[in-house]
Amino acid sequence: MTIYDIDFAELYRQHLIACNHFNLPPTKWDKKAAKMAENLVGKPSVYNERLLQAINIQANETVFDIGCGPGTLAIPLAQQCQAVYALDYSQGMLDCVARFKQELNLLNLTTFHRAWSENWDDIPQADVVLASRSTLVDDLDDMIDKLCAKAKKRVFLTSVTQRHFLDEGVFTAIEREDIGFPTYIYLLNRLYQKGLQANLNFIETQSGHFQGETFEDLLASVEFSLGALTEKEKSGLKHFYVQKQANGEPISHGQKKWALIWWELD
Repeated sequence: MTIYDIDFAELYRQHLIACNHFNLPPTKWDKKAAKMAENLVGKPSVYNERLLQAINIQANETVFDIGCGPGTLAIPLAQQCQAVYALDYSQGMLDCVARFKQELNLLNLTTFHRAWSENWDDIPQADVVLASRSTLVDDLDDMIDKLCAKAKKRVFLTSVTQRHFLDEGVFTAIEREDIGFPTYIYLLNRLYQKGLQANLNFIETQSGHFQGETFEDLLASVEFSLGALTEKEKSGLKHFYVQKQANGEPISHGQKKWALIWWELD
């Protein structure tokens, strides 16, 4: 067997099944939107700075921002370029974008309430297509086809490099075996198989530590990602939290490094 015999799209799908991945309903993101807007939009960020530098958007170009969240990148991009189309499946996130749009008088910013799996035929093409931290999809081929269909010049994606956002110790504490998310390597290889010679860089981030203050904050964060825990799992998580606090040890959280994948279209 060689690499040419491997269907990376199917292997990715099997990995999703094996890791018990489930798509979070938009209502979960709706509840986080206001806090994310407060923490992310307009705030200094090594990740945002390096990604915007890589995109190198020009004043006469347009951008399609997929999974725009509260406007973390859509807002600064709209202040720099001709037009931005911002898409998210969370109405709460789009409400935040709309508020910034009004406050900053960004008439060149248009939002779309849509998911990856839905039809995008009515969304215009853009010079640059961006999917920042929003590439954990159900169907790699569908995603790649949509990206290429909507991009005139360049596509930029960021994808996970670590298998979990949660501290690895959490899974030991709650006694769950979890192989974790499929990382960027599936996407990179599938692009290659589809004839797209993509570039790969990495963006180091400032994240890496859980930002909550109480056990309840940690429990909420874990259940946001994994769903409701059993009482036994909650007890194990509480023991983990108390030990970390007693030892003065931080609890890891998030991706310390993101894969930046990009290519130009002919």
